Amino acid sequence: MEVLNTGGESKGAQSEEMVVKDIEKVLRHLIKTKTLTDEAFVYMSLIVNEDAPKNAAELVSLIGDFMTDGMSYTEEEAFKLSETIMKTLLDQKLLRIENRDTITAEKLSNPVVINEIRQTGHSGVIREEEFSDPFLDSERTGNYNTFEDKPWDKKKKKKAEEDKAQDALDKKIEEFLQHKKRVPIPTVVHDKQDSFKTDIIIPGLMLIAGGKTLLDGATLKIVQGRKYGLVGRNGIGKTTLINAISRREIDKFPQTLHILQVEQEVEADDISVLQHVLNCDVEREKLLKELNELLAQDDSTLSVDDRAILNVQMEKINERLKVIQSEKCESKAIKILSGLGFSQTDLNIPSKNFSGGWRMRIAIAKVVFCEPEILLLDEPTNHLDLNALIWLEDYIRSLSITVIIVSHARDFLNVTVDEIIYFFNLKLDYFKGNFDNFEKVKNEKMKLQLKQRESQQEKIEHIQKFIDKFRYNAKRASLVQSRIKSINRMDIIEEVIYDPTCVFIFPNPEKLSPPMLRLDEANIGYSQGKNILEKVNLNIDLETRISLVGPNGAGKSTLLKALQGELQVFEGHCFIHNRLRVGVFTQHHLDSLDLRLSAVEQMMQIYTNVHSEKFRSHLGSFGISGNLALRPMYLLSGGQKSRVAFAMITWTKPHILLLDEPTNHLDFDAINALIVALNNFEGGIIVVSHDQYFLSSVCDRLYVVNKKKVKLFEGDITDYRKSLLK
Repeated sequence: MEVLNTGGESKGAQSEEMVVKDIEKVLRHLIKTKTLTDEAFVYMSLIVNEDAPKNAAELVSLIGDFMTDGMSYTEEEAFKLSETIMKTLLDQKLLRIENRDTITAEKLSNPVVINEIRQTGHSGVIREEEFSDPFLDSERTGNYNTFEDKPWDKKKKKKAEEDKAQDALDKKIEEFLQHKKRVPIPTVVHDKQDSFKTDIIIPGLMLIAGGKTLLDGATLKIVQGRKYGLVGRNGIGKTTLINAISRREIDKFPQTLHILQVEQEVEADDISVLQHVLNCDVEREKLLKELNELLAQDDSTLSVDDRAILNVQMEKINERLKVIQSEKCESKAIKILSGLGFSQTDLNIPSKNFSGGWRMRIAIAKVVFCEPEILLLDEPTNHLDLNALIWLEDYIRSLSITVIIVSHARDFLNVTVDEIIYFFNLKLDYFKGNFDNFEKVKNEKMKLQLKQRESQQEKIEHIQKFIDKFRYNAKRASLVQSRIKSINRMDIIEEVIYDPTCVFIFPNPEKLSPPMLRLDEANIGYSQGKNILEKVNLNIDLETRISLVGPNGAGKSTLLKALQGELQVFEGHCFIHNRLRVGVFTQHHLDSLDLRLSAVEQMMQIYTNVHSEKFRSHLGSFGISGNLALRPMYLLSGGQKSRVAFAMITWTKPHILLLDEPTNHLDFDAINALIVALNNFEGGIIVVSHDQYFLSSVCDRLYVVNKKKVKLFEGDITDYRKSLLK
């Protein structure tokens, strides 16, 4: 069959190798990321050349995972970029197009994930029985009057109404998300007003968001220099509370305090990493600019008086720069960035070349650099490897300012905070000490309260029996009245309210005979001879409990891709059982969720021909029950969306779970539930995580991924941490 390009020279006239190289040039020019290796670009250009996508939808299904890997692009950004790439490739006549005169970009209603296609058979294309053609419709035998609405006209009208409603919903979601993200811009304040002289105590606090009451009659207490851990269930309102603090939306909260909160991530732009941090000192940048402008003036053209004025201006600027210690700013910024894992070379690279995870580190660096009076950190450990985590722990301990941390990492809280704020039942309770002490004291307090209440209720019941028995006895009237008054004078001990237990239930797969999944002396990469990992030996069965640790970028995610069968083993051997099902939970799972849909609707899109009640039952196994399962997911917390993702990947009853940072966004109870579920799961587990408590509770073997090697570590996660500190 002859393959023609749309207009112009036939692709056959060009050498295949030259075409691949030209495609690679286009991809390198348009895909702005630091996380993709040379091998990845070579691999992408080869598959684009071989598969010749006809539109942006097909292109994103081929290379979309590379763009979203490392959080370089969201699913939406990846699709838009695919449209641009597609147009460029067509303009340069680098694609083979079969039997087509024009090319149109088609956006999928739901992102197609390669691994899901392989496991579920979901092709992401329109089936013949789903296709509705106005000239080949199921009612095509009918005769229609020219002036009457034809079926396709009605469909078009209905579609227009649906699109209008969808646009309105999209706008509402965007406004909701933008409001959630809006936090003060990190700025250095040199002349603080010293307004944090006394403790902040705000009684009777009420917090309402989206019509839901989160706090009612609570007391907010913040002591200068204290480090707090703010804990509570997913969706209870922790992030909403610190957002309200950072935006100064709480009545009677000091308005002059310098408060900063880490934003979601720094914008991808042409500004270098170091300059992003230095720009936070707005006054310094302004003074330096003015000084440079004065220095650029030509002295020879100035009069004696003008030169004197110029010198006075320059002296004044230099004095102020000295007061604000301008000369120390750059070294201070470099020290912070180095601690967070940036190399000397990285400092001058534009932020757009870094993945979302690394841009999150820039955001942390900016806030730390500004030294606010109150520092707010919302899940700061989510994108840090163990080295950067250790640095952040040490840094927080060294601070003399007030810090409030929302985190699910108990080991992190144990070494960084000295008081826990417990967000529960519309109130804020305070517990001195770290997280372990909080759990101990809370449980003891609840047991004591339960015992005291039971004793009081028995006493009340005994008195009430006397009252009921002699209520109408005139001789005992005074005694009855005395007993009634004694009950009324009592301070009734509140009933103990337990946080509902969170439970995850992973369905168990059928048994498979070994070997199931094995790598023997495997060289793994994106192209021949350019390996990311070398001579990897790994045998995985239903009993496997492995944790993967190592620096960010060392190849942990690459290894997971190879185990899914998404990356080629160029040397050595990779065996995958033909009936093996693999469930994959990645760091980017939230990006693939359509926030306009409910959890049930999302599952119905991926797994067709299944009754919604079955999905609701399955979602309930992960704590997404009742209205939560029917609510648009943009209203769910990060932890609740994570539970939805767990429900989705376990629907097929996988034999092996590949989990990349599974505890991100989960609260403590959900993490404990996940630990119990994984320990009861009768399948293999491979985990990439920074959560030491989680790893020590689930895994029995630890492999270090570093310098192209995957090596078994003799010891547990605590021993590995100690080895990094040496």
